[in-house]
Amino acid sequence: MEMMDCPHCGILLPVRRRAAGRAEYYGRPGVHPDVRQLRSRSDLSAGGTRDVPRPDLVHGARRGGRFGTDGRRLLRTAVRVEEGGHPRLRLWLLSAGALILVGIGAGPASAGGPLSYERREVAGVELHVIEIDLNDRRLVVSPAVAARGIGHGEEFSAFIERLAPAAAINGTFFDKTTLRPVADIVIDGKLAHFGGMGTAVAFAQDGVDFVRLPKSQHVDWCDHGAAIAGGPLLVWEGFAKPSPGGEGFGDPAVFARAAPRTAIGITAQNHLLLVTTARGTSLGKLAAAMRSMGCLYAFNLDGGGSAAMWFRGKMIVTPKRPLTNVICLYVRDSSTSRKPLRPPRGLDWRSGHRPRPVLHFAAGDVRVWAHLPREWAGKQSVIVEADALLPEGWLVSVRLDDEMTPTVSAKHLPAELHLDLSRLTAGKHRIWIEILDGESRTVGGIERIFLLGTAGHHAW
Repeated sequence: MEMMDCPHCGILLPVRRRAAGRAEYYGRPGVHPDVRQLRSRSDLSAGGTRDVPRPDLVHGARRGGRFGTDGRRLLRTAVRVEEGGHPRLRLWLLSAGALILVGIGAGPASAGGPLSYERREVAGVELHVIEIDLNDRRLVVSPAVAARGIGHGEEFSAFIERLAPAAAINGTFFDKTTLRPVADIVIDGKLAHFGGMGTAVAFAQDGVDFVRLPKSQHVDWCDHGAAIAGGPLLVWEGFAKPSPGGEGFGDPAVFARAAPRTAIGITAQNHLLLVTTARGTSLGKLAAAMRSMGCLYAFNLDGGGSAAMWFRGKMIVTPKRPLTNVICLYVRDSSTSRKPLRPPRGLDWRSGHRPRPVLHFAAGDVRVWAHLPREWAGKQSVIVEADALLPEGWLVSVRLDDEMTPTVSAKHLPAELHLDLSRLTAGKHRIWIEILDGESRTVGGIERIFLLGTAGHHAW
């Protein structure tokens, strides 16, 4: 007898072919998830039929099996699949008092709409794929870290229970000893963790960016509400490029020929793909599969024992260890914006993209972030923000070279301080960013040397 995946839950079941493209599935018992219970014969009129949205679907009930909790006996349970349309589940009440549960329609139960899950074989690789149409502005994607914060782990099931996402996968790599992630994580517009390596997917109000990051350097995430980095890179501008060199990944397990993988990618139509492999595969094969699914940009995430996937009440892939971070999809009650999304962008700092480098320092008990210019030329600005209000009389000061008085200053944070670098001569220059108290004494600050005409991250 032929074997096929159940279109509702992916369980491999025996199938008996019927005419008109139909197939009836029979197999081992197992209750279909994300369904409601049908408890009473009164739901049906004698000898009639009625469409029942999402009733319990029990595979392989033999004669004498039970349905639900009311003890009603089944002759059999079948899932009947036809070409086209969506599943509609129907119950027939037989004169003998037995129930037969039949599904009419085709395709996965989760197919269609802005959010779907499907098990696919693409370019010879078996994949679990969650597809998210980000053009539906009710859908919001964001990473999350363990409940106790950076440096702690949490069971994937606990993440799901605490955050209640519609879908989720594991996030970026982390050190198994310290439990600290290796790459940048941005949540609610704030840098939750700095890693300084790999490629990031970053979500802005107007669209999605895939950003190749400068190694070991802070960049500015103020334009993005959420971001998470990983790697190695799989697809860039539509070309498969599994190129780990220069991204900072050195763990041999990442480059194993065949290992369980997780990846994230986006198509030209702003469909975000969250992907885990059904079995071990290589980075090259995964890159080819992501490209075959139409990804313009894609990169690898943590995998192996960390591979995890959840979709609408069902654990698709169960991780073998606690996780430190995940990627979640939420469905809001209303759209977050009425503006259509722009096409996805690939931003590469090595090819002209100028992310703002970010410097950190303390001024007393106040933590300060200084976003340097994107490049050291022309009219630029320094953005300074802090985790608390500055005390009365304090101010932030920016000085250039040997100037004794501030070039620009501000009393309240956050503040954008504008600089005219066009008046400087070529060569090396120095910039001071300081917090001064009411008596103009330096409470905290930082300095950098920069070369006029270079990118912002070229400062030391």
